[in-house]
Amino acid sequence: MPFVALSDSSSSVSPKQLMIICASNAVTYFDFLIYLFMADIISSTFFPANDDPILAKMQVLSLFIAGYLTRPIGAMLLGRYADVKGRRPALLISMSCIAVTALITASLPTYAQVGILSPILFFIARLIQGMAFGAHTPLGWVYIAEHVNKRNLATYLSFVTASFMLGELGSNLLFEIITSTHTRDQLIESGWRIPFVWAAMFSFIVLLLLQTLNETPIFTNQPNKQPFVLKLSELSPYLKRFNAIFLAMITTFIIASLTMVIALLLPELISMKFSIDESMLTFSNNLSLLFLMIGCVFYGLIADKSGTGKTMMIGAAALMIQALAFFYHLEHGAGSFILFMYAILGFCAGIMSLGSVILVQLFPTEVRVTAVSLTYNLMYALVGITLPFGLGYATNLVSFSPALYITFVSIVTFIIGLYIYRLPKFKNLDESIKL
Repeated sequence: MPFVALSDSSSSVSPKQLMIICASNAVTYFDFLIYLFMADIISSTFFPANDDPILAKMQVLSLFIAGYLTRPIGAMLLGRYADVKGRRPALLISMSCIAVTALITASLPTYAQVGILSPILFFIARLIQGMAFGAHTPLGWVYIAEHVNKRNLATYLSFVTASFMLGELGSNLLFEIITSTHTRDQLIESGWRIPFVWAAMFSFIVLLLLQTLNETPIFTNQPNKQPFVLKLSELSPYLKRFNAIFLAMITTFIIASLTMVIALLLPELISMKFSIDESMLTFSNNLSLLFLMIGCVFYGLIADKSGTGKTMMIGAAALMIQALAFFYHLEHGAGSFILFMYAILGFCAGIMSLGSVILVQLFPTEVRVTAVSLTYNLMYALVGITLPFGLGYATNLVSFSPALYITFVSIVTFIIGLYIYRLPKFKNLDESIKL
C-alpha cells in the first residue's frame, strides 16, 4: 500500500511552532522521568516501611513500570482522537492531563497521613499520566512532519527527538540540586513534592503555548471525516499493512533500546562492574546527553542531504564501534578518558532520531497518529519493562553485556537502513513509496 504524501512544497513550520513542540516534549519527558529518579524516596513516602529488600525493590520498580502499562491505552484513545478531531486538540488534551496529574501528585497525602489510600491515589495519578504520555511523543512528530517540506523532514524531526534528551537532562540536574540541598528525611517528609511542583508549573506554561498552535494543513485538507470507532471492515486495509507495522515495531525497538541503555541505564550498569567515581560518572552521563542532542541534529542534517537509509547504515557502524571501544576503555583504561568516550558514545546514539523519519511515513493520514502511537508504545512498553531486568542480570554475569546489546541494536539499525536505502522511491521523499 503506498504512502500518502506528508506535505507539499508550500508548507512550512515556523521556529515558534518547532520550539513549542520541542518544549512540550522536553517537559513531558521531564515529568515522566521524575518517577524514576525519585522512585526510592517516593516508595518510602507512599508505602509502609518494611525490612524486606526484595519487596522494597519491587515497590520502587512498580512506580516506574506503572506508567508504561497504560501508555498503549492512551496511544489508542488519544491517537484515534487525533486522527478524527485533529492533532492540535489531542496535544492540548494530552498536555492538560500531564499538567493536572503532576499537580495532583504534588498534593497527594502520604502513607503516614492516610494509610493504604495513599499508594492507591498515587497509582491512579501515575496510570492517568501514562495514558496521556502515550500519544504525546508521536503527536509531536506527526505535527511537525505534516507541516514541513519533506526534503527537510529529518532535520526538523531531529530537533523534536533531541528535545527528549533535554527533558532528561533537566530532570537529572533538578534531582542533583534537590538531593544536595535536602537530607533524605527532608525529602521523605516534604521535599519529594518539589519536582512535581516544578513539573506542573512547566506543564501549564507549555499548555498555554500549545493553544497558540494551528492545526496541521494535511489534517485540515483531509477530505473525509471519520467516525471515532471504525468498523471491522474499515480496519482491515490497515491491519493488512504487515510490512509497515513490522517496520514500525523494529524502528521503535531501536529508539527505545538506545534511549533506555545510553540515556538512562548506562551509569548504573557501569557502576555494577567498574570503579568509577560517582560524581565523574554523573557528569559524564549529563555530557553524553548533551552530545546525544547534538548527534540527533547532526544525523538529521546528514539524512536530508544523503538519504535516510545511507545515514542509518553509517551511523549504525559508528555506534557499534564506539560502544565496543567505550567498554574496552572501561575494562583496560580504568575510565581515565570516560568524559571523552561517553560524549562520543552519546553523539553516535543520535542515530535514533532517524527512527521518527521512518515512523511518520509508514501510515496514511487518516490513521497515522493511532498507528504510530500504538506500535510505538507497545514496543516501548515491552522494552521499558524487560530491558532493565534483563540487561542488569546479564551485566552481573558479563561486564561487556551493554556493549554487546548496543552492538546487536546497531546491527538491526544497519539492516533497517539497508532496507530503506534499497527502496527506490524512498530516496525521493516527495514521492509515495511502497512497503
